[in-house]
Amino acid sequence: MNELLTKLTNLEYELFSVLIPGFVVGLFVILWWNALGGLAPLWTSNLVPELTVDTARKIVDSLNVPSGAGVGIVAFAICYFAGHILLWIARAGGSTKPQGLKGWRRICRSLIFRIPKPENNYHPKLEELYNKVQAKFSPDGTPLDWRQFYPVVKLFLSEYVRSSLVATYQNKYTFHRSIAAAAALLFWFCILSLIGAWFSPICVELLSYVSLSVLAAAGVWIVWGFSASYIYHWEMFGNSVITEAYSYIFGPPPHESSKK
Repeated sequence: MNELLTKLTNLEYELFSVLIPGFVVGLFVILWWNALGGLAPLWTSNLVPELTVDTARKIVDSLNVPSGAGVGIVAFAICYFAGHILLWIARAGGSTKPQGLKGWRRICRSLIFRIPKPENNYHPKLEELYNKVQAKFSPDGTPLDWRQFYPVVKLFLSEYVRSSLVATYQNKYTFHRSIAAAAALLFWFCILSLIGAWFSPICVELLSYVSLSVLAAAGVWIVWGFSASYIYHWEMFGNSVITEAYSYIFGPPPHESSKK
């Protein structure tokens, strides 16, 4: 049973941390393609058509079962690898002091793919609980740092605590970090397209400027929201590792707590 739960947890990580962010990137590319309007065929010598409702309908109608299955497999593979690339990009941000986690500083760092994470791996008020728990896992009394502590305790919790939220928060912070990185990509796609449209030798429709500007603003808004929720879930992951281990090791047995 434990092996099955471990496999499901691994699949859950692949789903929320790799595959779904890859599909989100695909969705953002489609929205960007639509916002380009007539710029898409102009810049690709008509290789890529303008994305309209009629164009999308013709593409769907042209697919039969074999070709649709083939396109689906290719799209799945592209999204999977795009999700992995996005995950690698999103990890580039290093630890940041508290002032770098707020407002425009966080947004600016996220837009250059340096999504900031807190210096502390857990809330400072849990320091006493952390010291007590890490002492239980130290083989010779030497204090364990976080990189030694959390993988051991995470394995311990997966073995003994069925309702642990550690994996859930890990999936959430990884997912939100990847979405913030995907939104940063969308922002730069739109900005570069606006610059290209401005210097285009052919007059570009006003709608393309408006659509790309709105999409760029939406990218900033998504970066703002998901970079903040990534920081929140990052801290909750560390908090859960400590508090769940402390409750299991030092808390009253279940039969005693249920009597109170």
